[in-house]
Amino acid sequence: MAFLGMLFYSKNRFANPPWLACVGIALAWSFVIMNTDRILLATYRPFQPWYRRILQVIFRFVLAGVVSVAIAFPFCLDQFRPAIRHRYQTEYQELLGKLREEENTVRKAAEAEFRAGHDALTAQLPALQDAITNPQVYADNKIDEEKTHASDPAFVPPASGATRTLLSQIDAAKETLASTNAALEEKQDLHRRLVEATAREVLGQPNEFYPELKKSGEGPRTKDLQARDKITLGEIRNLEAAVAAQTATLAAFDKTLAAQRLADRNAYLDGLVARREAYVEEAKEIERVRQERLDRLKTDIARYEEDYANARKLHEARYLPRIALYERKMAGVLDPMEETIGLYKVIFLIAPDADEIEKREYGYRWIAGLFPFVVIFGTLFTLDLVPILAKIFSRAGPYDVLVEEKEFIALENLRSFRRDYQEHASAWVSGNGERTKPKATYEHASLLVRRRLERPEPAADGKSAKA
Repeated sequence: MAFLGMLFYSKNRFANPPWLACVGIALAWSFVIMNTDRILLATYRPFQPWYRRILQVIFRFVLAGVVSVAIAFPFCLDQFRPAIRHRYQTEYQELLGKLREEENTVRKAAEAEFRAGHDALTAQLPALQDAITNPQVYADNKIDEEKTHASDPAFVPPASGATRTLLSQIDAAKETLASTNAALEEKQDLHRRLVEATAREVLGQPNEFYPELKKSGEGPRTKDLQARDKITLGEIRNLEAAVAAQTATLAAFDKTLAAQRLADRNAYLDGLVARREAYVEEAKEIERVRQERLDRLKTDIARYEEDYANARKLHEARYLPRIALYERKMAGVLDPMEETIGLYKVIFLIAPDADEIEKREYGYRWIAGLFPFVVIFGTLFTLDLVPILAKIFSRAGPYDVLVEEKEFIALENLRSFRRDYQEHASAWVSGNGERTKPKATYEHASLLVRRRLERPEPAADGKSAKA
């Protein structure tokens, strides 16, 4: 029975185990159980203390219970395996749908983000790859541009030191001419006011300078106004002469400035040849900066792609194993723990997709689920206890009597030795140091055994009969 039970257990608890291994495990288990029973039966003695016999019986009960559970439980799992698979398929189908939807959403969002960033970086590549700068060509083009610009009539070359000095002088002359013109306009206005006042004074009317009334005609006030007007006219003539001189000077400055501008333009054109090397160095610097930006951009793109690849691996490591696991479980590949949990769910928990009939029958499911286990367990448990029970309730045979006699004598000798050792230890040792055997103790134990074996048993009619 141990062989058949372990063979059934190993075939049902492992996925496609080889028959040879199952038979080997079953043979080993049956050997262990058989020898355990033999040890318990051979060591059970009716004359032993009650607590020793109870311990032996309890141990056999525990062993029978373990063996019965080990066989009955996988049997129940095998009987309810279709229901367990259906229960897990129902649960994992919903979980798998949600997980796939979540994985698809996260993957698409990551891909969209990567595409946006990657396209933004790669869009900068053509401009940097095509903008290769040849220093010599760049310098020639800059020189041609400078010459074309210098040939424009509106071109103003950079001012030299002499030109800047001349411009300062022109600005000073313009400021002086402006102040002289202002003074001239002021004197001319005074002249007009004096002429008007003189005329009004001659007519006897009040004026700006003499508002009091008087008789018409020329008097001292009229002469005073005429004298003041004469002085003003002299000042006007002097200012007009100064304006004319300053204007001439400014015109001369303008001519000199034009000549200086021409000299500056010629100097600018002559200096273009010397500036070509500067343009060559400028082109080299531009090319260096472009190459650095291009290399940095390529590095950023490579790092961006590497980060996306790592993120994709993390994403796959997060979702794909779980999806594959759920798919395997939906196909019925379950480990022992999951099958045990599934058996509990099938028996004690109502299914999520249960109909009205299953809901009404929910109260009886645990009875129907436990019934096969109780039947198998009870049968195996009872059969496993047959040897020890037969030993307990049967009479001792010749073999037991022979073994009990030897054991009883040995135990009695041991008890006597322990009891009398302290008292007779000194008498067992002779004067010359040699030990002597405690013959009285062994003879006493043998006599007790003989008396026990020769004790007559009561007959059926209550009279003594010889054993």
